[in-house]
Amino acid sequence: MKQMTKIRVPAMFAIGILVAAGVVAMLAQASAPKIANAQTATNTPKTNIGVSGTGRVTVQPDTAIASVGVDITAPTLSEATKQASEKMTAVINAIKAQGVDAKDIQTTSYNVYPITNQPKQGESSQITGYRVSNIVTVKIRDIDNVGKVLDAALEAGANSVNGVFFTVNDPSKAQDEARTLAVKDAMAKAETLATAAGVKVGNIISITETSGGVVPVYRSAFESAPAPAAGGAGPVETGSTEITANVEMHFEIAQ
Repeated sequence: MKQMTKIRVPAMFAIGILVAAGVVAMLAQASAPKIANAQTATNTPKTNIGVSGTGRVTVQPDTAIASVGVDITAPTLSEATKQASEKMTAVINAIKAQGVDAKDIQTTSYNVYPITNQPKQGESSQITGYRVSNIVTVKIRDIDNVGKVLDAALEAGANSVNGVFFTVNDPSKAQDEARTLAVKDAMAKAETLATAAGVKVGNIISITETSGGVVPVYRSAFESAPAPAAGGAGPVETGSTEITANVEMHFEIAQ
């Protein structure tokens, strides 16, 4: 059986070890805040100038979008749907005859409503007929042909034109111009603010496009359109369309 060997450590040596350990702990605690402060200072953003800018470009519309429909009432459901189908087919054919491509005509709403009478007290209402509403959205790429297309639709049996939107089919070039104007506007604002504060504008920190796009022109003159005998759709004025861009920019303050 082996004997356990005891090692005696002088008291002064043990005290020295404890003191050294305490010093190490104190140094660790003292250095921790310095590291945190250094990290905080690193993450703190530099003082900067933040501004927003807006750019607007006015262009002539080259595309019209109209909602055209038929609204039919009849004593029976089959009769109402049949009349609505026949009239809408005639309307679509008339629109196509004016040069509108089939891909630019889309059904956007088809509804069937029962028509009921006003019952006397104690009686139940009865269905007296049916109403069928069928609406298509038409994209008219030839802006000069809008009036003719709407007149043709009305003459073919359409009794509802729920407004016309005038827009730009490809706004990309004008959109880029609006972005350029928005950046120039933001930079001018930054210079004004810097001058007022007695400092100089430094490097760009960030540029963000916040919103923008085509603002379509809406015409509601065709709502509840008159019958062809009353003169059809009449003249169409396209007006102008505005394309906008908005940006946010941040600049360093130069030393």
